[in-house]
Amino acid sequence: MVDLSTLNPPQREAASYLDGPALVLAGAGSGKTRVITHRIAWLIEQGVRPENILGVTFTNKAAREMRERVGHLLEPSAARKVNLHTFHALGAEILRHDIDRAGYRKPFSIVDESDQHRVLKGVLAELNLGGTGANEGELLALFSRAKNNYCTPAQLPEAGFNPEVRRADRIFHLYNAQLRNLGAVDFDDLLLLPTRLLEAHADLQTRYRLKYRYIMVDEYQDTNPLQLRMLQQLVGPPHYNLMVVGDDDQSIYAFRGAVSDYILRFEEFYPGTKVIALEQNYRSVGSILDAANAVISKNTVRRAKTLWSTLGSGKPVESIRFESDVTEADYIARRILGEAAHQNRPFHDFAILFRVNPQARVMEEALKHHRVPYRLVGGTSLFDRKEVRDVTAYLSLLANPADELALRRIINYPTRGIGTTTQELLTRRAHDENLSLAAVVDDVVQAKSVSGKAGEGLRSLQDLLNRYRERLRQTPPDGLVSLLTDYIAEIGIAAAIRAQENNANIARVRWSIVEETIRGAGRMEFGDTARKRLEDYVERISLDPASATDDPDEQKNRVTLMTLHSSKGLEFPIVFMIGMNEGGLPHARALDEKNGISEERRLCYVGMTRAREHLILTRPRTAIKRNERLALKPSRFLTEIPKHLLQSFVSKETEAEDRKQHELNAEGFAALRALLNGAESSKPFQKP
Repeated sequence: MVDLSTLNPPQREAASYLDGPALVLAGAGSGKTRVITHRIAWLIEQGVRPENILGVTFTNKAAREMRERVGHLLEPSAARKVNLHTFHALGAEILRHDIDRAGYRKPFSIVDESDQHRVLKGVLAELNLGGTGANEGELLALFSRAKNNYCTPAQLPEAGFNPEVRRADRIFHLYNAQLRNLGAVDFDDLLLLPTRLLEAHADLQTRYRLKYRYIMVDEYQDTNPLQLRMLQQLVGPPHYNLMVVGDDDQSIYAFRGAVSDYILRFEEFYPGTKVIALEQNYRSVGSILDAANAVISKNTVRRAKTLWSTLGSGKPVESIRFESDVTEADYIARRILGEAAHQNRPFHDFAILFRVNPQARVMEEALKHHRVPYRLVGGTSLFDRKEVRDVTAYLSLLANPADELALRRIINYPTRGIGTTTQELLTRRAHDENLSLAAVVDDVVQAKSVSGKAGEGLRSLQDLLNRYRERLRQTPPDGLVSLLTDYIAEIGIAAAIRAQENNANIARVRWSIVEETIRGAGRMEFGDTARKRLEDYVERISLDPASATDDPDEQKNRVTLMTLHSSKGLEFPIVFMIGMNEGGLPHARALDEKNGISEERRLCYVGMTRAREHLILTRPRTAIKRNERLALKPSRFLTEIPKHLLQSFVSKETEAEDRKQHELNAEGFAALRALLNGAESSKPFQKP
């Protein structure tokens, strides 16, 4: 029996809503995940089959958390049958079954950013348009923008005034054709191709609408045009059981294509919508919520809601002014060190939030100077490391012999004598004879048409893959990790890492990450065969590289540094928001953008509502730009907080600077008065 008595009345109303469209306006910290998971359990109790329920969210972390919570409410067998995905994982699930209807072969592979560059580089070379990595990045960004707007580059608004965008159209089509030839899709295709399939094939649309009878979407305010279009294909007759949960006040991803207008106009898309507002906040004390409410209320286009809490009023929000960003950073580092010592607080209680990444540099220097442990969220991921991508390529080749990009990646890693010349010959033959690279390798091995070290290397690689594919076919699901351990050991990656790395400690760390990547396959719970589990694991790594292993920084006691955008969905007892100046927050770019200030205000609101117990807003009085020290204005968002909610301070250094400036000003005014008085008492000027 699902117990809804622990929910507050609006939560209970949402969790027990049965049929028809519903919009749940969930303010920050109002328990939206709890509502979604309890509704899933409640629907199953009402007789809905678990496999007919679909929950969609935006991050893999949120999807995992949702699955864990559902697992606590349901029998394990029922919990496993509920479909809980990100939009991209949902698209991958549809393509896994039906990508052949779009003219692609099964199974397909998902390319990462480095492979995208490799494919595009080949297309540009064919067109004799080889350029720099920078313009490859610009082209890929343009292609992504086009796909997420369900169009080609030539159909984008900027094509009307930018001829380069129109010229990119041909490259766009060749790039997509090359991906198809390779049996691969990029990240945006995981949304684009399923949407096209559902629109083009009525039988597929009907099948998936019958399968997903009850759909719930978390963080709906973050949807972009392509995600909305895909969702609309899944929701329709005979069922319109769509519940979306979100908060227009937390729509902060316009730069990624999110459209906050979608949540504001939801009733237009789905007439008869039930609207339920969750306003009780379970995270923050009253002073923080009152300050955040005051800021966000200045946005004129929004759904009115006011967060409230039963956690008490708490400490006032602090506002502190410093002379410079250096003194600002030094104070924060010293304060964290002091509070950690005197209040017995762990360092992970503290977060420092900033608008843009360059602001972290001075803060990092101060933390290092005072020996405060920290982690910078959004830095280079362990999973961007070459050895992890290489291991993933080997795993993919084991599960999918047709993964040409994976084969190209590892064909001579570790070194097996297959040099650049041999690789180019193989690739050219594959292109000329319209064959896959794997087919060409198989042919030259059988015919022994490549001699020397290259021929031996190709034969040893082919032998390795064939033996382990046969072992994979015979291995039970629970034996997958053992098989992969043998596979990676025989490949010789450990020796390759030791040969590349002079520092033995670093080599051990790199190899431990590889080992953890292999062990990650053992966490796959579903799949009747070892191969199916391996396929699912490779897909999971492609969609969410961090799922391969736990980030070692996650478990350590460190202060968190992150951008305001990265902080969404998180919470910390004590939060410092730095750089609260005009041009900082709101950012200077927003001043010239339509709706830019509204989004910056939402970003400020998101940052403020990350704090549970105490919020400290800081700003420097001056900044050096182009070797000149300039005065900075306080952020307009600071002035929007009622004074009775703020405890304002000026740092000692700034006080001293203010006194000095005041004294200089006083001396200047006295001298000016004396000069003026002297002029008045003197005789009129007379010509000689």
